[in-house]
Amino acid sequence: MAQVKQNNNILSIITMLLFGLMPLVYVKSLIDSTLIPHQLFGSVGLMVSALIMLSSKGIAKVNFAWVLWSFTGFLVINLVAVSVAINPVESWATMSRYVLSFGVLTALLLLFQSKNLRPENLIKGIVVFGSISAAITLFEILKSLGSGDFISNIYVVSGTFGHKNLLSSVLMLSLPFSIIGAVTLEKGWKRLSLILTFLLIAEVFVLRTRGVWLAVFVSAFVFLFVFYLLRKRQSLEVKFPIKQVGLAAGIAVVLLVALFSAAKVSSSVSDTTNLENRFVFWNNSIKMLEDSPMLGVGPGNWKINFPKYGLAGLENGVQQGVTHVQRPHNDYLWVLAEGGPLALVFFLGIFVLAFAQLSKNLRQPLNKNDLAIDLSVGFGLLAYLLFSLTDFPLERTSHSFLLMAMIAMLFRNNIQGKEKGFTLSAKPVLLVLAGLGLFSAIVCSYRWKGEKASVKVLEANAQRNAQRIIPAAEEAINPYYNMDNFANPIRYYSSMGKLVLQNVPGAMQDALEAVDIAPYNIIAINQLGNVYKAQKQIDLALLTFDKATEISSVMEAARMSSAEIYLDQGDYLSAYGEMKFMFRDTKGPRYQRIMEAVLPAIVANYNEHGKYTSLVQYMRGRNPKTAAEMLALYRGWSDASK
Repeated sequence: MAQVKQNNNILSIITMLLFGLMPLVYVKSLIDSTLIPHQLFGSVGLMVSALIMLSSKGIAKVNFAWVLWSFTGFLVINLVAVSVAINPVESWATMSRYVLSFGVLTALLLLFQSKNLRPENLIKGIVVFGSISAAITLFEILKSLGSGDFISNIYVVSGTFGHKNLLSSVLMLSLPFSIIGAVTLEKGWKRLSLILTFLLIAEVFVLRTRGVWLAVFVSAFVFLFVFYLLRKRQSLEVKFPIKQVGLAAGIAVVLLVALFSAAKVSSSVSDTTNLENRFVFWNNSIKMLEDSPMLGVGPGNWKINFPKYGLAGLENGVQQGVTHVQRPHNDYLWVLAEGGPLALVFFLGIFVLAFAQLSKNLRQPLNKNDLAIDLSVGFGLLAYLLFSLTDFPLERTSHSFLLMAMIAMLFRNNIQGKEKGFTLSAKPVLLVLAGLGLFSAIVCSYRWKGEKASVKVLEANAQRNAQRIIPAAEEAINPYYNMDNFANPIRYYSSMGKLVLQNVPGAMQDALEAVDIAPYNIIAINQLGNVYKAQKQIDLALLTFDKATEISSVMEAARMSSAEIYLDQGDYLSAYGEMKFMFRDTKGPRYQRIMEAVLPAIVANYNEHGKYTSLVQYMRGRNPKTAAEMLALYRGWSDASK
C-alpha cells in the first residue's frame, strides 16, 4: 500500500512539473526557441509517467473513452496520408506532435480513472504554468513601457513563447484554470489564482491579439449565459472571482484607451492586411483539397504545397521568396488540407465528444466545485476553438497540453471500471504511451540537431561564405530534418555554395534534390535555373525560371536571370518582357545594368519592332542623354501611367 501511495505522489508531482515548468523551457540558440524544446520536454515527461504507471499496482484497466477513439481515428487517417506527402520527413515531424498530444490525453484520463491524480493537482500545475508565464509577460511589458518600445511595437513582448500572438493565446488558455483555482483551491493557492486571474485578463487585452479578444469575448458571453441559466441550483451556488475579473477588465480598458490614443496602435489594430493574407491562405487550402480530396497533401506538407497555387496578393517578401508562408492560420483548414475530410471529422469529433461530456456534467453536477470546473473548462474549450479559426495552436505543444488538460478535466469523475465503453488492459496501453513518447523524443532530438546546424547555414549564407555553407548543410540534414524553419530545403543552400565554388555537378545534384522535396519553393526552383544557366543549358534554364515566375510573377531573381540570358542572345524585347513585370522602383546594380541595356535598345529600334509605343513616345519626348537618365525617366513613366 505504501508503494502505491508513493507512486501516486510521484505521478502527481511529475504531472504538476510537466505543466508548471514548461514556460521555463526556452532555448535561445535555436531558431524557434520553444517549438522543439517544449515537445522534447513533454515527450520525456510522457515516457517517465508511463513507466511509473507501469509499476503501479493500482492501474490495471483503462476505459478507452470515445474521445480517445476519435483521436485514434485522427491519427490513423493522418498516418495513411503520410503516403501521399511530397516530403515525408515533415510528415513525421507533424505526426510526432500529434501522437504526443494523444499520449498526454490518454495518460491524464488513465490517471484520473485510477485516482492516481486528483484534479486539484493538475489545476495547481497549470496555475504555476500561468503564473510563470504571466510574471515574465508583466516584466517584459514594464520593461518595454520604460524603453518606449511597447506602444510602437507590441511584438517586443513574447515571453518564452516566441511570438506575441502565441503568448497571448497561451495566457488565454491558462485563464480557465486560474478561475478554477480561485473558486476551488484553498489558502495560498486561492490567493495566487485570484492574482493570476487578474493578471491574465489584463495582459490578454494589453497584448492586442484580435483573435484572442474575439475568443475571450464570445466564450465569456456564452458561458456567462449558461451560468445564468444554471444559477437556480441554489445548493450549488458558485462564487466566481467577479471583482478580480471586473477590476482587470477595467484596467485593461483604461490601458487600451490610452494605447489607442497612439496613432500607430490604432492603425495596427484596424489594419486588415493580416486578414486579407489569411483569405489567400484559406483559398489556397481549399485548392489543395480540390487536388487531393481523399487524404489531402499529407501531414506537415501544407507549407510545401501552398506556393503551387500562386503568391499574388501577398507581401513582396513572400513573392520574392525571402519569406515563406508555413501555416494557413486556421487549424480546421490545416487539418482538412493535410489529412482530408475524414481527418477533419475525427478532429472535430474530439471536441464534439468533449462538449457532450460537458453537457452531461452540467446536467448532473456533483457539487459547486464541479460546476465551477465544468463552466470554466467549457469557456476554455470554446475559446480554443474560436482562436483556432485564425491561428495555429495545434502546432504548439504548450497549447496542445493545455487543451488536453481541459478535455481530461471533463472526464475527471469517470472512475475505472464504472463507465460504459471499451475497457482495455492498462499494461499494453502504457507501453504504447511510452513508445509514443520515445518516438516523439527521437524525432525531436534529430530536429534539434538539424535546427542547431541550420543556424550555421543561415549565418554562412548571410556572410556569403560558400566554404562554410556546405559542411553546415551536411551537418543539418538527417532522417528527420531536411528543411529549415523557413520552409527552405537545406540542399538549396549547399547547392548555392557548390555553385559559387564552381562545383557545378554537385550544385546540380543538390538543386535537384531541393526541388524534389520542395517542388514549389521559388528560390529552390530559381537555384536550379541558375545551375542550368551555369551549364549553358539555356532552354532548360529559361523553362525553370518560367516555373518560378508562374508561381510569383514579380520574382525579381528569376526575371532578371531570364532577362540576362535574352540579352546575351541579343533579344532585348524578350529581356524587357521579363523586366516589365518587376516593380519599377526596384533597386540594385543588377536591375540597373539590365535596364540600362534594354531601354536604349527599345527606343533606338522602335521603327523595327513597333512595340511599347507609349514608353517610346514618353522617352523621346524628354530626350534623355544617357542610359541612366533613361532609367530615371522609366521610373517616372511608371508613376505617370498609374
